[in-house]
Amino acid sequence: MASEFDKDLVYEGCNFLRQRLILSCLSGRKVKISNIRANEERPGVLEHEMNLIRLFDQLCNGAKLEVSRSGTCFTFIPGILLGGTFTHTCEPSRGIGYYLEPLMMLAPFCKKPLHITLKGITNCNSDVSVDQLRYSLLPLLRKFMEREEEVSLIVVKRGLPPCSSGVVEFTCPVRKSFKPFTWVDQGQVKKIRGMCFTRRVAPVVGNRMIDMVKKYAHRYLTDVYFVLDNAKGPAPGFGISLNCITTTGTIYTGEALTCQEMGSASTEAGAKPNVEDRRLMSPEDVGELAVCQLLQEIKRGGVVDGTCQTAALLFMALTPRDVSKIMLGPLTTQSMYMLRHIRDFLKVKFKIEPETREDEDDSDEDDSQEPKNKRRKTGCEKLLLTCVGSGFTNFNQMHM
Repeated sequence: MASEFDKDLVYEGCNFLRQRLILSCLSGRKVKISNIRANEERPGVLEHEMNLIRLFDQLCNGAKLEVSRSGTCFTFIPGILLGGTFTHTCEPSRGIGYYLEPLMMLAPFCKKPLHITLKGITNCNSDVSVDQLRYSLLPLLRKFMEREEEVSLIVVKRGLPPCSSGVVEFTCPVRKSFKPFTWVDQGQVKKIRGMCFTRRVAPVVGNRMIDMVKKYAHRYLTDVYFVLDNAKGPAPGFGISLNCITTTGTIYTGEALTCQEMGSASTEAGAKPNVEDRRLMSPEDVGELAVCQLLQEIKRGGVVDGTCQTAALLFMALTPRDVSKIMLGPLTTQSMYMLRHIRDFLKVKFKIEPETREDEDDSDEDDSQEPKNKRRKTGCEKLLLTCVGSGFTNFNQMHM
């Protein structure tokens, strides 16, 4: 009698394609996706999605892809996560973060240490930027790998749309398995750091963004520090990426940028990209928007920010068969569907319950006498997620 893991998984539509491919590679289960934009003017898989599938095929050894003649249905049969050293050119219609995020989730489970060079757009409005992944997802990955010096993400060259001239290098060792964990204390914000970049604009633009951020940040903290990156580039634009660190090591991020936008329609080979020209935002508006994004993540709370929720839940499901707990803020849409996909591929279910908070004492007790484990009632309502890991083990790991 065939087990549940032998059944093929069938989905409709192109949403959450990256999550399905990630879990297909980790679980070794074949996945079929149908009705991909079947009723739209341009049906089937788009160029950036095919580029992503080719990246997975390059990362795996023995993977197979079967695409229907109309392009609205394909079947992906995963192979062995090989890893190694290679270079990949990303589709100009999407940012490097669209491709880098799934790679950071798969890299620890490859056969060989992964060293990949990605070429494309590093910062854009449609995808998470490389800087935000470096500030949020990279520390989370280092925490699981327990080998901080060997996990690195280097921005060799920055590229803004419509010119895909950016270069990013990502290096990650392999690991046999992750340890169960319990993360429930988010701590209190103690310092703010950030990186500001400008391309083909006056250098004073970066200082104006930093001054606007400090105007708001100094209301709460004095430990605020920024790095300014002024350089030449083929496309104009500027932006700022912020991150704040708490007393327990939790990191919240926020970013904002303004640049030219790529057109939604992709271009043929050799044709010029369709660029929608528009006036850039003022530096003050960009700085204020970045601060608002950061404050919103602090209000959301949890031991990871919204960008890392999906990765934390995936790593949690891949731990040995023991109980793991994590406290998160309100779940993002990506996190909700990641929970469903983990249930489908790995047969791991999560117990979700609201965080229990202690009631405030009405007595006039001195603040110094409060118990250390008592947390302040700040931000949104938190959720406590508990699961028993799937017992995943990286048998592909090459022993040196």
